[in-house]
Amino acid sequence: MSVRFNGLVLGPLAALALAGCQETTTATAPRPRVDAPGVPVSVQSISGAPDQVTAHFAGLLGEAAAERKMEIVPGDKPARFRVRGYLTAQPTEDGQTALAFVWDVYDESKKRAQRVQGESLGRRAGGGDPWAGIDQTIVAKAASESADAIAGFLTTAPVPEAKPDAKSKTRTAQADAEKKR
Repeated sequence: MSVRFNGLVLGPLAALALAGCQETTTATAPRPRVDAPGVPVSVQSISGAPDQVTAHFAGLLGEAAAERKMEIVPGDKPARFRVRGYLTAQPTEDGQTALAFVWDVYDESKKRAQRVQGESLGRRAGGGDPWAGIDQTIVAKAASESADAIAGFLTTAPVPEAKPDAKSKTRTAQADAEKKR
């Protein structure tokens, strides 16, 4: 199942990210929390989970992004990176349920710049549906760890070279001509 986000969904997600309304904390996050201010990021899609899990995860991801000072922008706005997320739930060998996440981070030229991934363990699932073992705590932990992983990449991503516009090229050419006189 794939959920595509458009301006109607990303607007509230961006508002949550920018407002930082509520803190989501986890006591056992394996990654250190990283702040990544000033890098515009657009969440393009979150696939793989049932709609209610995806909606809950998206809201928590927006909160976690705001805590890390990430700039989440709507899909139709300029962004330095665009991310697509994938969630899966699967039973583990010891009988628990793992909520795995994968984020593909694409640069402005639509090339994958980074893949970040991780998983959070949930309670034992009954029956054949692994999503039954995924509770709100596990979703919150996965959203927090996702934000940490994405922010960690953003802080180490190379800054793109500034492309001179036509006016600055003209000014540079004129300055070079003046020097030659």
